[in-house]
Amino acid sequence: MPHLTVQYSQNLEHDVDMKEFCSVMSVAMQQTGVFPLAGIRVRAHPMPQYCVADGHSKNAFVDMVLRMGEGRSDAAKSEVGAFLMARAEAVFTPLLADPYFALSLEIVTISKPFSWKTNSIHARINAPSVKGENS
Repeated sequence: MPHLTVQYSQNLEHDVDMKEFCSVMSVAMQQTGVFPLAGIRVRAHPMPQYCVADGHSKNAFVDMVLRMGEGRSDAAKSEVGAFLMARAEAVFTPLLADPYFALSLEIVTISKPFSWKTNSIHARINAPSVKGENS
């Protein structure tokens, strides 16, 4: 784990390449050095129905929730959060200059006894590479 889930107002789809944003955030998560590569996930979901603040039609948002497993200090989580938020702010600089945009990030720690996973990706990524095999 970590999984970054991004919900965004659908009115951003013409202004932002969300696939590229997901890639930027995945690389940023890797750059923290805190997470195993095989556990990183970034998912973005457009929200077609929403009402932000005063309901103005130009209002838009990107809301990020980073879920991660237990075992990291509050200081480490704070550093990761600040780093990821800075990366997101860099992507959304033009929108942040607009009085109709909200960007947020929250970190949630997942309790191991209440988290079940089945995953073959870790084994593939951690296995010695095989000549000619595509990643």
